[in-house]
Amino acid sequence: MPASTLTFYQDFKEQLGKGVHNLSTATLKVAFTNTAPNVATHTVLADITQLSTGGGYTGGAGGGLALDSVTYTESGGTGTLAAADEVFTASGGPVGPFRYAVLYNDSTTSPADALIGYWDYGSSITVADTETFTLDFGASLLTIA
Repeated sequence: MPASTLTFYQDFKEQLGKGVHNLSTATLKVAFTNTAPNVATHTVLADITQLSTGGGYTGGAGGGLALDSVTYTESGGTGTLAAADEVFTASGGPVGPFRYAVLYNDSTTSPADALIGYWDYGSSITVADTETFTLDFGASLLTIA
């Protein structure tokens, strides 16, 4: 099931301008939540109601799924942040329900675990034990033009 486009948190735009995010070296993660994000007031991972640890998913501070092969490139004045698609397999029990996949920067310290944006899957999803869920990022996570 494809997700919507990435919706940015307002604070990400401020923190990007202040040099908080180094997208070329950041450890990026995706956390699952079933509570609608608030783009105006949420700034860090602790602001969202993340799923609890279980079924192979790790919740809490520093939780979520670490993204692989993250790159940030620039060409012709457009910056592109890309990552390999992430395949999550529930193990030892189900994971969910969740509707939102929240992208955050696990490398930031002030503020810690700064939020970037989220994808809305349109309805709640539960991944049963041994089933997989793929975060398909397409050609890029985000572009800055």
